[in-house]
Amino acid sequence: MIRVLSRKEIDDDLWNSCLDKSYNGQIFGYSWYLDACCPGWKGIVENNYEAVFPFASKKKFGINYLYQPFFTRHFGVYSQQNISENERNKFLENLPIKYRYWQFCLNSSHQYVPSNINTEKRVYQELNLNQDYLAIRHQYHENLLRNLKKAEKANLTIIRNYSPESVVSQFKLHQKEKQLGFAENDFETLHTLTKTLSEKSKSRCWAVMNSNGETMAGAFFMESNKRIVYLKGFSSAEGKKCGAMHFLFNILIQELVNTNVVLDFGGSNIESVSRFYKSFGAMDCVYLQMKLNRLPSILRWLKR
Repeated sequence: MIRVLSRKEIDDDLWNSCLDKSYNGQIFGYSWYLDACCPGWKGIVENNYEAVFPFASKKKFGINYLYQPFFTRHFGVYSQQNISENERNKFLENLPIKYRYWQFCLNSSHQYVPSNINTEKRVYQELNLNQDYLAIRHQYHENLLRNLKKAEKANLTIIRNYSPESVVSQFKLHQKEKQLGFAENDFETLHTLTKTLSEKSKSRCWAVMNSNGETMAGAFFMESNKRIVYLKGFSSAEGKKCGAMHFLFNILIQELVNTNVVLDFGGSNIESVSRFYKSFGAMDCVYLQMKLNRLPSILRWLKR
């Protein structure tokens, strides 16, 4: 039996236990993660939480719609057993009819959706770390190797207990090109999320210092379900010149090699950003963004 539940009706223990046991579980699906990013989210559950599907909604001008909140990447079915595409699509069919417009993403387990739903492929990049360092380094691009040499000459060091608040504030200061669409409340959400992850010991927060004690770069990672996910980070102008972020990721990889862990770079469709991730040998993983427009014809053109 499939049920649609409001946030207050969801049993957090059963929901999160499903994520723990899911073959495709990711940190974006946990109830506490969703609470930090989109309070008031709702969920669809099958039987006794054998499979779950979170979703988030808003209302504007009297119209209810589904959307993808910042920092969640995707929704979709998380299940303890690998289920068929038809079974996954039953969750989509059970989304309430009152939501006249959909624009959100599905995790990569979903590769087919009903024919009345428009889709667009999106990508993130990941690297399997269940191999030795030399095998991984053999895949490094020449530009990355050059930057690692710059970092070596700059005598950079890793600080492993950097402040999450500092990562957010420095990201806001240094990475203007990566803040498209960000409002002030989105930075507040990011602060809340990094604090929550830190309190639950689901994160690591690193910085890179030069020999003068100046901060060159920093990064916040999330850890869950045998996956370490890059959330946000920054490089100062000087840090970009000396390959500080290349250095940081290389040290992380060295520490995690030969483990059954995937390094998830967070992903991007922006060519320059994905090129950086792929320079480590990371590969594209495809997931789908869905759009469904059931608005009255007079309004439909507003949401094309």
